[in-house]
Amino acid sequence: MSGRSRFSRDDLGHVLPDVPVVEMVYSRRQKAERATLREEFNDGVRQDFLRYLATEKNGELWKRGFTNRHINTMLKGRVPPGYNVHHIKPLDDGGDNSFGNLVLMRAHPDHEAVHRYLDPQLKGLENGQSRTVQIPMVQPGIKIPLREENQMDHGKAARMSRFAGREI
Repeated sequence: MSGRSRFSRDDLGHVLPDVPVVEMVYSRRQKAERATLREEFNDGVRQDFLRYLATEKNGELWKRGFTNRHINTMLKGRVPPGYNVHHIKPLDDGGDNSFGNLVLMRAHPDHEAVHRYLDPQLKGLENGQSRTVQIPMVQPGIKIPLREENQMDHGKAARMSRFAGREI
């Protein structure tokens, strides 16, 4: 997320209004330990988490607007386009790969906002050093807004607007 300006707490609140920000001591983990955990995540944990959500949280995914295509992608252990699996407590700071520390969220604007808020606070922090930071504490599982029952998709709304004011 480098090259992006830092989000203020107000900016973060506009994107993720229901996510609390918690002050904590962030201790940068040693690079080798962090790399091992990242490798485990990339080599199976992410895929297992996505399969878990697709099977055990299927109803919740539907309520949040996921399609058969999204869910089938997750059953294959792949992240649906436009989404990310995020570590709530970063691997860099003592977080782990447990499902209780993972959340599926929209890449933009949600995941981006978390990192635009947190990452600038970590600039210059070396391995083994600590610093008090404010971290967005997203709940584990699925962080996707509920689909509103009466909300039309953009394509349908565009098609409907073409016929506005016409006699049928």
